[in-house]
Amino acid sequence: MKFLVTGASGFIGASLCHHLLEAGHAVRAAASALAPADDALQGLQGLGPDARHAKAPEWIQVERSCRNLAAWRAACQGVDAVFHLAGRAHRAAPSVGARAVYRRDHLEVTQALAEAAIHAGVRRFLFISSTTVYGAHSLVGQAFREDSPTASRDDDPYALSKRETEIFLRTPAISAALAPTIIRLPLVYGAGVKGNMRALLRLVDRGIPLPLASVENRRSFVNLPNLVDFLRVAALDEKARGQTLLVSDNEDVSTPTLIRAIALGLGKKARLFAVPPGVLRVVSGILGQGARCGKLIANFQIDATHSRDLLNWRPQIGFAEGVARMCAAFHDSKQSCRSGPSHTQIS
Repeated sequence: MKFLVTGASGFIGASLCHHLLEAGHAVRAAASALAPADDALQGLQGLGPDARHAKAPEWIQVERSCRNLAAWRAACQGVDAVFHLAGRAHRAAPSVGARAVYRRDHLEVTQALAEAAIHAGVRRFLFISSTTVYGAHSLVGQAFREDSPTASRDDDPYALSKRETEIFLRTPAISAALAPTIIRLPLVYGAGVKGNMRALLRLVDRGIPLPLASVENRRSFVNLPNLVDFLRVAALDEKARGQTLLVSDNEDVSTPTLIRAIALGLGKKARLFAVPPGVLRVVSGILGQGARCGKLIANFQIDATHSRDLLNWRPQIGFAEGVARMCAAFHDSKQSCRSGPSHTQIS
């Protein structure tokens, strides 16, 4: 099959492109900027020993926040399936301006891409959404499932725009033409991770004491290699058409367990001390870090049993191994920065 991957230079997109190529598929990789050779090599770190020798994708440049129908029609030409990963990272605080930006980059871009895909006769369309559409946290013992109700997320412009995009893709006209597959992701970790997980890696690596020993939450994660394998399987299995799917490592862990696993992977000591979660919430709120603290101490569990059984898929890499690989890549990236830029070229 020939796949179009949007957001192909990103954390998930780069790994997915490589995984599809390794599986023998053709890949058209769409990104807003085409990376030079050194950046492309850096993006392949942690993807396996053969990553730098994999068949190259067909790179095309599409402007950021592209809503140009002609550009997307050209991108979709001759493509069997689309993985739509491009979007804006989950960072902005709630505001009228933030809502407009997220709506543009998720809903409006997807509207143009979906129309182009229909015009080009694309047979499969997979939209990468987020479990944040369910809310900020799950109740103890009540993991979110595919059919769990979504929450009104006026407090979170990212989650709101993802949900609006899902609603658009489920409209009768789009559903009839594309039967889109919506895949809601929990926090993704792995080689080259960014955002809050990378910040946590840095804190543990620097030996910063963390007041999280008393936290007894449970959170669902998915390791990057597990995720891209699931995405490939979902794209090839007709049973995924029109479905909303969930994916995880099927190993929910607490924040202290995650920190200890990171410390082990980095060869550091986990420096945890106990502060009651209620106190953490109050102090973090005063410091303007309430949302970040909430992600560290709240429960957020998903039950992906239905999706796994539907596709007869199981994660290949366990949590401990996934964290170890992430930490090894983090260590290698630090060493690479210390030794200066590489001038190796891709042949």
